[in-house]
Amino acid sequence: MAERQAFIDRVKGAERECNVITAAIDHYQQAVEGKRVVLPFQTSPRDLVKAIENVESTYLIRMWAEFETALRSYRRKLTGIADDRISAIDLVNWTAGIRQGRAIAATTRDEVHEAREYRNCLVHERDDMDPPEPIAISSARNRLNTLLHCLPIYW
Repeated sequence: MAERQAFIDRVKGAERECNVITAAIDHYQQAVEGKRVVLPFQTSPRDLVKAIENVESTYLIRMWAEFETALRSYRRKLTGIADDRISAIDLVNWTAGIRQGRAIAATTRDEVHEAREYRNCLVHERDDMDPPEPIAISSARNRLNTLLHCLPIYW
């Protein structure tokens, strides 16, 4: 039996880990600049700057994976389909519409879709469309866990 709070904690955990890694990289950057440590072999200060720029994006992608795992678990329990190939957009829509017969608010669903679209932009880097507005990891966590809070405590 899956527990909603465990999935919510996994989503929150991705944000907390992001915060720890951000602080660690900041500390490491100061140590490099102060010449107390050297960068790893075949890396440059530019690589360190890129790492700093990409931390939140990396953890936002991981956060989405934790969230999607929760929705897939919920769907698997309700449908009995073990290997469901439903797309993420349809999975969110299905979850928002099915929740034991009571639909989840359209605004909640739409905010989750905005986070999904931003995550897709990070993963796929499409150049055939305007990128969505960036979403801070704290906002993404709030959006995703708002939807998870609407699910039953156990499934």
